[in-house]
Amino acid sequence: MTRIQSILKQSAIATALAVATLATPAAFAHDQHRGHDRHHDQRHDRRDHRNDRRDYREYRKDVRQAYRQDQRNYRRWARGQYIPRDYMASRYYINDYRSYRLAPPPRGYAWARPYQNDDTYYMVQIASGLIAQIFNNR
Repeated sequence: MTRIQSILKQSAIATALAVATLATPAAFAHDQHRGHDRHHDQRHDRRDHRNDRRDYREYRKDVRQAYRQDQRNYRRWARGQYIPRDYMASRYYINDYRSYRLAPPPRGYAWARPYQNDDTYYMVQIASGLIAQIFNNR
C-alpha cells in the first residue's frame, strides 16, 4: 500500500468517527425533546389496544354463537323419533344402499342421510318420517 493510500484510508476512518460522534448527541437530544409526546402516544396506543381487545371479544362471541347454532342445526335422532320434514326430500335418500353396506329397506321406508359429512344413516318411514332403524357406518 502506498503512503497516499494509507493517508486517505486514515482520513476516511477519522471522518466516519467524527460523523458518528457528532450524530449521536443529536439523536439523544431529539429523543429527549419529545418526551411529552411519547406519553401522549402511549395513551393512544393503550386506547388502540382496548379497541383490539373489544374487537377480539366480539369476534369470540360471534364464533361461540356460530358454534352453538351449528350444534342446534346438527342433530342426532333416536329410534322412534321423527326426522324433520326438511330431511324427507329425495336428495337425502340413499337409493344405492348396497354401496353403503345397508340392508334393503322394507316397502314404505327409505334410508336417509341428513348430513353429508356424517356416516349416520336413518331408516325412515316415507309417509311420516318415523325413524325405524339407525346405522352408523364408521
